[in-house]
Amino acid sequence: MKKSINRALNWLWEQHFPMLCLLCEQELASTSPDHLCQYCRLALPFNVGACSCCAIPLQPGADHTNEIRLCQKPPLLCGQCLTKPLADHAVVPLIHRGNAAHLMHRLKFNQGEPEGRALAHILLTHIRLKCPNRLPDLLVPVPMAYWPAVKRGFNQARLLADCLGRELDLPVAHTLLTRRLGPSQRSLSRAERRRMAPDNFRWRNETEQNALRGKHVAVVDDVMTTGATARQIIKLLRLHGAARVDVWCATRTPSLHQ
Repeated sequence: MKKSINRALNWLWEQHFPMLCLLCEQELASTSPDHLCQYCRLALPFNVGACSCCAIPLQPGADHTNEIRLCQKPPLLCGQCLTKPLADHAVVPLIHRGNAAHLMHRLKFNQGEPEGRALAHILLTHIRLKCPNRLPDLLVPVPMAYWPAVKRGFNQARLLADCLGRELDLPVAHTLLTRRLGPSQRSLSRAERRRMAPDNFRWRNETEQNALRGKHVAVVDDVMTTGATARQIIKLLRLHGAARVDVWCATRTPSLHQ
């Protein structure tokens, strides 16, 4: 009964307030979970041919493809991940440029929840394609320092993790880690990000230090640039017993030579 009422209310809402594409602002022919029309969705810069452990784009021009390849291929690894992999597996569906960067900017600086749901849905689609039978036991969103979180009003990594947790029926650990106050990541160069203080992230409650023993964990973030943030968190989670740590992120900035 409740579902029928919700469907009726949604139908009435759509008749009076039709859903518009977040990018081209044209009316959508049908309800879309990612709030994008088929043309804008296909025009997104998908991160195809990326490293399996850090998601850095490897194939020139792969970010301009208009399709998601579903065929299974051997995992690709960049030079660094051959010897020192960032994570056990990385799922990052989009290159951080063009419309993908535009959606992310609106999410981060305009508290764009529709943009957040759109990015989460795209990420969810790729997670279901790449890890259909190996979902983690727990999601850990990258924490924000206290004052930046107060100033911005929300944590975009937490928003993404909450959306993914609801859809995949997975618990989200919001308070497992804390972040030390420091300069904004946007103000730092790639070299400065790589020199991030080793104690930038800390375990909130040492009495729960065995909570991850033997578990499969996925770190959720919005944008991956150098991987320094993810590397620190992954190291901390493994020190506290995590058996496998993946990275789920919405967008990935390409390397300098690309």
